[in-house]
Amino acid sequence: MTSPCYDPPIDALVRPERLAAVDRLLPGTEGTSPALQRFIDDVADLLRAPCAGVSLILTDAGVLLATHGVGGWLAEAEGMPAQWAPCATVVRHDTPLLITDTHDDPAHTTNPLVMVTGVRSYAGVPLHLDGQPVGSLCVLAGEPGMFTHADLDTLIGLAPRAVTLLHETVAG
Repeated sequence: MTSPCYDPPIDALVRPERLAAVDRLLPGTEGTSPALQRFIDDVADLLRAPCAGVSLILTDAGVLLATHGVGGWLAEAEGMPAQWAPCATVVRHDTPLLITDTHDDPAHTTNPLVMVTGVRSYAGVPLHLDGQPVGSLCVLAGEPGMFTHADLDTLIGLAPRAVTLLHETVAG
């Protein structure tokens, strides 16, 4: 028998409260709502980002609910394994994440997403439902140094709108 103080910490992605919040979004996330798509297109334009997205992070996968500039296999699959997704790191730690150059970040130099798609810059912030981090609002680029802390602040300010649009998608 182990003492609770020696049990390993539970991965935030599998916390029951978080999964319950994610589950409340799942029934309405089939297909991108036009309003959410317009929003993510506007985010990309505002931050001069070639790619932008709203993701929902499950226990083992990142699901892309709306994207701008995402193509190829990633668009076709509409997501990726959670261990590849910087958005999963955002959700796991419930904090904004800025990666100015994935080639200089030991956590991402061998990441298949980086190696295959060429992502070099990333900025993302958590999206919350019922106080739980369920996904991310993010921008990505193939060039290093594309995003700044000011861009993170902009994303933080836009995150409540993304959550409102997700609510409307579920309710609609």
